Amino acid sequence: MIVRPTSAVHRRAAALLALVLGLSAGALGCKSPGGPADAGVEGLSPVPAPAGLIAEAFLPTPDATWAKVRALLGGPAALLPGSAGALAASLLGLPIAVASEIDGNVPVLGVAVEAPDRPRPRAALGIHVKDGGRLIDQLTRGEGARFRAKPDAATSIALLEPLQGASPVALGVLGNYLLVAESPGDLTTLGPYVARTMPQAQVPKEDLAIELPRPAIEGPVLRAARSAWDKARGPDGAPTATAVPLAPMIEGGLAVLGDLERARLTLVLDESAHLRASGTPKAGGGPASKASTDLAVGDVTPLLDLPADALAGILVRDRAASRAENVPKLVDALAGLIEGGLPPAERERLGAAIRAASDARGDWFAGGLRFNGGGPTAFVRAAVGDRAKLEAAIQDLLGAAELPPIKAALQREGIRASTGKAELPQLEGEVRRVRFEQTAAASQPGGAGASPARPARKGAPGAALPPATIELLYLIRDDGLFASVGNDPGAGLRSAVAAAQGESLGDVPAMKAALAPLGADIAFALVVEPLRLVASRLGQPGAGDPAPVVVAAGAAPAAAGAPAAIWARADIAAAAIRELARLGGAF
Repeated sequence: MIVRPTSAVHRRAAALLALVLGLSAGALGCKSPGGPADAGVEGLSPVPAPAGLIAEAFLPTPDATWAKVRALLGGPAALLPGSAGALAASLLGLPIAVASEIDGNVPVLGVAVEAPDRPRPRAALGIHVKDGGRLIDQLTRGEGARFRAKPDAATSIALLEPLQGASPVALGVLGNYLLVAESPGDLTTLGPYVARTMPQAQVPKEDLAIELPRPAIEGPVLRAARSAWDKARGPDGAPTATAVPLAPMIEGGLAVLGDLERARLTLVLDESAHLRASGTPKAGGGPASKASTDLAVGDVTPLLDLPADALAGILVRDRAASRAENVPKLVDALAGLIEGGLPPAERERLGAAIRAASDARGDWFAGGLRFNGGGPTAFVRAAVGDRAKLEAAIQDLLGAAELPPIKAALQREGIRASTGKAELPQLEGEVRRVRFEQTAAASQPGGAGASPARPARKGAPGAALPPATIELLYLIRDDGLFASVGNDPGAGLRSAVAAAQGESLGDVPAMKAALAPLGADIAFALVVEPLRLVASRLGQPGAGDPAPVVVAAGAAPAAAGAPAAIWARADIAAAAIRELARLGGAF
């Protein structure tokens, strides 16, 4: 069989690189001078780290981890290779006979370095084999030989060159490591460090461990994060309407990310997949250090107090000081949505209303989403610090819709806003209504440079069109601000109020079990039931298996000898992973 440079082979080899290197991330800082040396490189002393090192990766137990992956994937995994060795041979296009030479009980190692002249970092990985010499013989001798060995005098790597065609990746052997890289140059530059130095590292306990030093965070990681945020912004640099509420939080998160000294990423597999990330702030009292001490944290109680039929929930905690710092950013983001911006007087009025509402509310808010036969309904509950001040501030915010620039912007979009009281006698307190109506035609003010009305959106055949009228109902009481918007805001508001004293998300076993491990130092938490959410959107409310996906973040100050840390985590239920794999296999 001849190995040919097909795109499919290239994708398989690239997939192996991505799996082990974790998108060019690694586990630096795991070195232990007293670690055991590998028998296959006996006599080969460690070499210095390559220039521009940004990442090392450790996959400690390839066979055991691959078995966990197959168990999580379920039925479809029966068609996949049964061992890490067979997987590697398949991905790299090697004879299946060499799979038995790959040692699935010894860590797979990876390294990445910065490459300013390339769109992605340069990377190499090392797969441990039982006998490097025997592997070379199997690949280069006999009738089935596919490669010839070409020794590299400078590194002692036996470069494996295909006898026919070209290989999609560079392969080589040094000691008892099969080395893989994108090019022979990467192999000879990075391979000695992988095979001679990294085997002496202290092996982590997780299924995959990654640690990023400052150069990686300040370089490719921060660039990727900023690029993703830039895509959510408009062509003039202002956030789009959907991104406006998140703008201050995202900008703050980018500042924290750029102020980390190092970050560690891990993956643990059991009945679910557990991703963890933690970062150590730089010294000097920058954004990350400040976040680790000033970030508002607490437990998940407000999230568990959402209505029991919520298919998604979010909890955000923040302090008054941080909210005050974000007011100008939020005003800037809102003003960026107004054609021509806001004049100083109107800008000051909007800022004062936002500032007053920020001061009057409490340090957390939680929101959720439910579906019934008619469509989605969202609801919110937020802590209240000063009820009277919050009521007045919200009225001022709603009144800002009458400011000429904002009113003109709404007219251009064909939207009319109105406010008033709502009759919901089942609830204690005064319920207020905010109504947004789509007018028959958007206003088209005359004059040069006037923006034309946007055409009404047409739905796809059989798809439900957006409603012509949207109502938001809200109620402010001493025990919280409650609000609901969507298909049935009245029912949503009643359930949000009742859940705090009655049946709630905390009474749903799957949700409670998924949220319980988060602890008491979370600043942000998101939980989603993806399978039930999809079923509800398909008109089957209540269908779908419980399979919560949880994403959370928080901070812990320095204590008991442990450094301050910013952390994030994601926990994905096995049923959700299997459904994702099933959907992926359909394309």
